[in-house]
Amino acid sequence: MRLSTLLLTAGLLAAGLTAAPAARAQTFTDPGAYNNFIVGEQRAMLTKNLRYISKSAHSTNEKKVDAKRQDLVKQTELSLQKLAKLPAYKDDKGFKEQTTEAFYQLLKVYSEDYKAVDLLAATRTATVENMEQYFRLQEVAERKMQVVNDSVDAAQLRFARRHGMTISEDPEGRRLAQYMRQVSEVNSYQHQVYLAQFRMEKASARLIDALNARDANGFEQARQQLVTDAQTAAAALKPIAPFRGKDARYRDAARNLVNYYAGFATTQGPQIQELLTRQDRFTKADADRMNGLVGGYNTQNSKLVNAYNQAGNAFQATYIPVFND
Repeated sequence: MRLSTLLLTAGLLAAGLTAAPAARAQTFTDPGAYNNFIVGEQRAMLTKNLRYISKSAHSTNEKKVDAKRQDLVKQTELSLQKLAKLPAYKDDKGFKEQTTEAFYQLLKVYSEDYKAVDLLAATRTATVENMEQYFRLQEVAERKMQVVNDSVDAAQLRFARRHGMTISEDPEGRRLAQYMRQVSEVNSYQHQVYLAQFRMEKASARLIDALNARDANGFEQARQQLVTDAQTAAAALKPIAPFRGKDARYRDAARNLVNYYAGFATTQGPQIQELLTRQDRFTKADADRMNGLVGGYNTQNSKLVNAYNQAGNAFQATYIPVFND
């Protein structure tokens, strides 16, 4: 399950401009048509961005995800070319210049920030620090885009006031904005839950590696680390409320997994450790006891990991639907 879901705020796409009381014209001799041309280019970029977001959320194929990013870059470059050929409306250069600058800044985000996120995606599970950096890069890109789009919104409002226009909501813009709000809301929640339980994964993997190698010292070191990491994870998950105040399935699946690891590390773990220290002189009773402990772990761990993964996939599928434009 990928978690890469970056945002482009809908910005001026949530509004269309109409000149009142003048009739709508088909040329850029009226400010409404001029505005709607610019809005159309930003909407084309947003549509490509939503395709990228959707692919990032629902695909583990890094090449396909990056292909969507490259499509977004190409669309932004095309939109910039069209803006470059657009004359300022009645020498009112502010709206065009601010939008052009915004598109250049967004192109930089798509070309550099998004690329950095996708490159880190391949190694994000190597360490907790990598995962934190992966999420941090996403958040930095989101903030940059928010600032850029806010500046365009302000330029659009100034343009509207100067030319006696009013802003009216556009149904398609509303739909796109709603999708973006959902992505933002889901990202924020999912990052909290995922990062909390991820803190245990390295210690639990080392514990199993040591067990398979019959390494008593390595097992004990991993067990002690797992006790600490499980406590940290449980503390991080404790204040997280159900999503939207009612859906606790993903959070609870993470809590169940964390609580199991905490209990195993403090209860069954020491029993396994004691057996490993005298494995060269096992009795049949010792072997049966070890097999029982390991078998119990495998069964419960598999059950809880599967439940957690299913809950995460269901959470994402429910609240970040596949984008169909």
